[in-house]
Amino acid sequence: MPEQPTLVLIHGHGVDASIWDGVCAVSLFDGPTLRPDFSKRTDLANIDAYAHDLHRQLQTANARKVVLVGHSMGGYIALAFAEQYPEMVSGLVLFHSTAYADDDAKKEQRKQTIQALQTEGAAPFIEKTIPKMVAPGFSPEIVQQLVDTYRTLPANALAAGMQAIANRPDRTHLLRDARFPVLVILGKQDQLIAYDKTRTLANFSTKVNVATMETAGHLGMIEQIDEAARLLSGFVQ
Repeated sequence: MPEQPTLVLIHGHGVDASIWDGVCAVSLFDGPTLRPDFSKRTDLANIDAYAHDLHRQLQTANARKVVLVGHSMGGYIALAFAEQYPEMVSGLVLFHSTAYADDDAKKEQRKQTIQALQTEGAAPFIEKTIPKMVAPGFSPEIVQQLVDTYRTLPANALAAGMQAIANRPDRTHLLRDARFPVLVILGKQDQLIAYDKTRTLANFSTKVNVATMETAGHLGMIEQIDEAARLLSGFVQ
């Protein structure tokens, strides 16, 4: 019987590995799981470097096959990993993420965010960003808990991550040529990822499927824990 792949849950920008706590508590997978935490890292110059560091962590854990679940920036890391180490990948989930690169307007927006992080620190960024990550009308109490949790993340780590995001290349060729199943999980109320454009990722290959969380924004694993766990469990199994 072949060994089970390691489920790798990669968090996005502005949060940390604890963002997956609720989903993991719903017991979606009985095999090995890794939740890398990049939230305080300042030494990784680009998305490829994050992917290389993830590979180092997986080697330490003796993982040979993986199912990658990448949230937002974590999806960019997952795609870079799949490009660098395709023989290890059994499946890939883009969780509120995309394979498209930023357009010029988005890159300029990120540049301004980096400047604000460098001058104002992390707290104003987190206080402004977290409320945009959830669907309108989502629990203000939970939003405030998230703000309180993440407002102390290091500003220089947030800036480094934002720079890596802005400079990432288009990786739609990975979907077109995929030899493993890909699931794109979208939040219909997502204010950070363009829903209609990201849906078109399914056009690149029959290996790519799209699932929509109708009432979720950009944090479906928080907003709709049970549905997120159900979608991930169905894919992993």
